[in-house]
Amino acid sequence: MIINHASRAHNHNWELDPVIRSLLDTDFYKLLMLQFIWKNFPNTRVQFSLVNRHPAVRIADIVHIEEFKVQLQHVRGLRFRKSELVWLAGNTFYGKRGIFEPAFLEWLEKDFHLSDYQFRVRDGQIHLTFDGTWAETTMWELYTLAILDELKTRAQLKTLSEFGLDILYARAKTKLWGKIERLRGVPGLSVADFGTRRRHSFSWQQFHWDLERIPGSQARPRSYWYKRSRASHGHGRAGSR
Repeated sequence: MIINHASRAHNHNWELDPVIRSLLDTDFYKLLMLQFIWKNFPNTRVQFSLVNRHPAVRIADIVHIEEFKVQLQHVRGLRFRKSELVWLAGNTFYGKRGIFEPAFLEWLEKDFHLSDYQFRVRDGQIHLTFDGTWAETTMWELYTLAILDELKTRAQLKTLSEFGLDILYARAKTKLWGKIERLRGVPGLSVADFGTRRRHSFSWQQFHWDLERIPGSQARPRSYWYKRSRASHGHGRAGSR
């Protein structure tokens, strides 16, 4: 299904439109790191904070604060689905089968959860602190940044008319396709997607993954999209829902 991004943005009136729909919506390396932490540092306690590197940008004045809190609570309530764990267990990654240990996958199913957090707003900035075991906190990194970036996107899109949104996405698709045309035919090309933490939106990133199924795009070498869509993103690997 091809998403009409302009119409979706213009008609955006859902009570909750989750930015993160699955715990697999993260960079694949985070899952590998999580297994390493679980195995070697299960009881190590850590604390990390979200910091805006450009304080001149008053991010708390841009995003909807209450929506941000709702999105964080939504993610904290997510759990790995049985089907996702079966998929992780049964596939080959980077030429290696069984890269995730059975005991780790069992832990993901029965015991994994995200830590609590402290949230406050001061001087136009959002201050988020995560405190807990390393395994409980590490996955927050990408979920939090993806939420913040998409809420920023949604706030900016609300300033555009339906026509303005249509022009915006038409130009974006043209720019994207121009890049694909330049890459077509490059032998041995492999592209890794590490854009989750700074993406425009989940649906736009999904559009990139699904582009090969759009009529008229079959001429593109499949190896490029196979490597890109499965190289480094958990949700892109398991497929969208």
